[in-house]
Amino acid sequence: MNRSNLTYNIENSIADADGKIAGRVYEKEISITSAEIKLLVSAPKLLVAAPGPGKVLEFMSAVLFLDYGTATYDTNTSLTVQTITGNIALSGAVTAANFLHKAADAYTIMAPLGTAAGVVTNVNDGLELVAIGIPATGNSTMKIKVMYRIHDFN
Repeated sequence: MNRSNLTYNIENSIADADGKIAGRVYEKEISITSAEIKLLVSAPKLLVAAPGPGKVLEFMSAVLFLDYGTATYDTNTSLTVQTITGNIALSGAVTAANFLHKAADAYTIMAPLGTAAGVVTNVNDGLELVAIGIPATGNSTMKIKVMYRIHDFN
């Protein structure tokens, strides 16, 4: 193993409680304009691109920050993190009443779905933010910090 591979392996490995490698946690920040929020039903916002063949993204969480403008969004729009090609929901829905209808700056945390059977995702699939319901009015912007891992099965 050469020095660059050794450095990569050290930087991208975190030991869990049993001393096994848990994998590096990545964080990415994405900005969303008001126009993009109004189109989330038909044009979901890319959060994390597909990682490549033989790799799977593990969605860990997303923190959404609503930077209030001057008008609230008018429709009961819920937001969800899902896979891009599989359209598999990875988070619970954040309802408009709890977030987009706020008349001040607001934060919310989207946690991964927890099911006894687990959530089945596709290999080499990315993450996106999608909405149900189309707000016609409102002018707030949003920032998202998404945390995820890449599992390489090659």
